[in-house]
Amino acid sequence: MPISRQILRPVGGGFIFFSFIIALLINLLPWQITTVNFAPDFVAMLIVYWTLNQPRRFGIAWAFWLGLMMDVADGSVLGQHALAYTIIAYFTLSRQRQIAVFPFWQQALLAWGLLMLSQAIMLIVRMALGASFIGWSYFAGSLLAAFLWPPLSNLMIMYQRKDVPDEL
Repeated sequence: MPISRQILRPVGGGFIFFSFIIALLINLLPWQITTVNFAPDFVAMLIVYWTLNQPRRFGIAWAFWLGLMMDVADGSVLGQHALAYTIIAYFTLSRQRQIAVFPFWQQALLAWGLLMLSQAIMLIVRMALGASFIGWSYFAGSLLAAFLWPPLSNLMIMYQRKDVPDEL
């Protein structure tokens, strides 16, 4: 097995906060209205990413608050995003040590399953309150998110990489 010449620097809370601000803004862009079924939930993707990679800095409580913020900003039923984000954060934390060692393509499959679960929870909440079934294309955004997972993970971890001098 080749030895890596890079180590990872610790991530500051400011970088995590900034990444969620960007994700919230992307989720609330007006183009999301026309492509609502094909747009991935970037906040949910980052919840899975940061819960997986920084479990001591980001956890279930932060997922809950982000869900409430997304509910208010999106104008949806208060608590549906919060419930879905809390559940996917819990499932990610429960197997964090196992998932973290997987390659990015295997993590993408797990992220796809978690994002599908998140959308299913939100759909069940809406249907329990009287909305009709949206259609199966509603879950297409999760598949796109799975394809975006490896580039997103590489982009986020690029900030942390630092070359190791040869003296070590």
